[in-house]
Amino acid sequence: MRGAPYKRDLPFLEGILEEKGIPKKFYVAIIGGGKACYQLLHLLNQERLSRLNMEIIGVSDIDDSAPGFKYAKELNIFTTTDFTELFTLKELNLIIELTGSSSIREQVAKSAPKGISLIDHRAARLLWDLTQIEMEKTQLEKEKQEYEERQRKYIQRILDLLPYRIMVVNMDMTVDMVNRTFLKEFNLKNEQVLGRRCYEVRYGRDEICKQDGGIECYLRRYSEGKIDVGFFNTIREIKGSDGRSRFDHITISPIFDEDGKLIQILEVSRDITETVVLERELQRSKTFFEKVIQSTVDGIVVVDTKGNVLIFNEGMERLTGYRAEEVTHLTSFYPIETAKENMRKMRSNEYGPVGMLNPTSMTITTKYGEEIPVTLSASIIKIDGKEVGSVGVFRDMREILKMRKELEDVHLSLVQSEKIASVGRMAAGVAHEINNPLSGIMLYAEILKENLKDNPQHLRDIQEIIDQTMRCKRIVSDLLEFSRQSIGKVSSFPLEELVEKSLNLLINQASFHDIQIIRKISPGLPDMVGDMAQLQQVFINLLINAADALEGKGRIVIEGDFDEKRGNFIIKVSDNGPGIPEELREKIFDIFFTTKPAGKGTGLGLSICQNIIKLHGGTISVSCPPEGGTTFTIELPLGIIEEPKEEPLFIGMDE
Repeated sequence: MRGAPYKRDLPFLEGILEEKGIPKKFYVAIIGGGKACYQLLHLLNQERLSRLNMEIIGVSDIDDSAPGFKYAKELNIFTTTDFTELFTLKELNLIIELTGSSSIREQVAKSAPKGISLIDHRAARLLWDLTQIEMEKTQLEKEKQEYEERQRKYIQRILDLLPYRIMVVNMDMTVDMVNRTFLKEFNLKNEQVLGRRCYEVRYGRDEICKQDGGIECYLRRYSEGKIDVGFFNTIREIKGSDGRSRFDHITISPIFDEDGKLIQILEVSRDITETVVLERELQRSKTFFEKVIQSTVDGIVVVDTKGNVLIFNEGMERLTGYRAEEVTHLTSFYPIETAKENMRKMRSNEYGPVGMLNPTSMTITTKYGEEIPVTLSASIIKIDGKEVGSVGVFRDMREILKMRKELEDVHLSLVQSEKIASVGRMAAGVAHEINNPLSGIMLYAEILKENLKDNPQHLRDIQEIIDQTMRCKRIVSDLLEFSRQSIGKVSSFPLEELVEKSLNLLINQASFHDIQIIRKISPGLPDMVGDMAQLQQVFINLLINAADALEGKGRIVIEGDFDEKRGNFIIKVSDNGPGIPEELREKIFDIFFTTKPAGKGTGLGLSICQNIIKLHGGTISVSCPPEGGTTFTIELPLGIIEEPKEEPLFIGMDE
């Protein structure tokens, strides 16, 4: 009965028969030779069900033309129209009644000799179901084995087509499979490889590979968890009996079963000795060449007395963008008037020894029309006292000038930091002195509020005192937050999650009800790394500022992308409000600067935001497009640049 809710198989059937006193090997007679008898005979006749240990030795039916009765005769099974004759069969220990007649069942039960069990047509149905399940299970096992064998042959055919040596090794270090290339290169046959230890076949060793022997066992490294799950590549040097080295490029990959258990490893290898030898020769030549180039990193040009170029080295090629064969005369990159002036200087003794020119600042023009600042050192070439040409050494000054500019910027930044630190130290002392009196004011105000609860006018006055005191405490709290120079709890998280958590804290506020929030986060971004709570503070501050600028009505756009080349997140928060006046844009990140009316802003919000972004190794900037609105742009690295450290900016602000 297909679809019956039986999930048990042969062991369950044997248990039922044992409970009925029927041994595991049982001899059966069937009463009722109809279709059910025929199907059961046909099913039990299959060799694949021989492990059921059931043998049909007799069939009885009053109709000798019944299909089961006739099939039993074909199988040379004893048949009779009188079921009592079945009792004479030797070793009979089970009768299956398939007539469905209760009267016949009662007759059989009464007349059956002792020691012979009876299963009626209902119990026989269960036997049929379980036998059917066993047959299907056996068939599935056979099909699975055939499928696995076909797959193995198919995989073997594919592996044999590959030009690399391939070896599959079991966890007991026996070789399970190799391809034709492996056999050919090692001059082996399948029977010499399969089932043998991998170290015997691969390296001709008598024992497991060991690191101290120059060949490490990667199978053991996998099993001991010394290699992370996944494939890896290596180049192995193998010394032959003649002392010569051979190099193999080896890729090792683990093979897992359906449960994720490591069962085999796959080794793919190829001989790269020739490639390694050539690479080493190339590396030696490259090293020598690089040393020569390193000794002449500056541009060197040699010209004759007419300005025709005789030597134009690679340093000069890099500097000007010209190839040596493209430059025939120095006027290609060097004004003739300047050349004449430099020759005059070399012939005098005012700019160095006669015949030489000390380093002089000037510019040269590249192939692409760019003017590059350089210093020129030159000398006249003489042979037998006669001028035959000159040589010039050009040093690119762009990096040096850039470094000078960066040093100036750093100096200005340090001055600004020192100014902020000075303000912080001053404010810290004030904040500490204010905190205790504020707490006292709050305490006594609450007491007065309780005592004057029946006087509405006085209650309003007391509440105003409490509100203003709380505002002072918030300013002190902002100062404390501004003083923090460390990142707290670091974790990784998607940018979308950071944006959504920030919005969820604000979206239901009244000031955001008529503001359209548009998200433009690029899909597939990597996770960010940092203090999510601090970064939330940045976004919340920017969103609140945008809502204030919009006066509760307008559009805020949040954009997020990742610059693969620079490894930076680029996040923009834009609004279509009135924008920030140009004269105020450079001041908005200054501490205590605010454009909000008195009582509404402290001027610490954007300063704290900038501080948090800097601690994460990033930058924050503001721009106002001509068409209106304001855009804050945040750039953050993929990971935190430095280890977090706790350094309060304000002295004594450690609480």
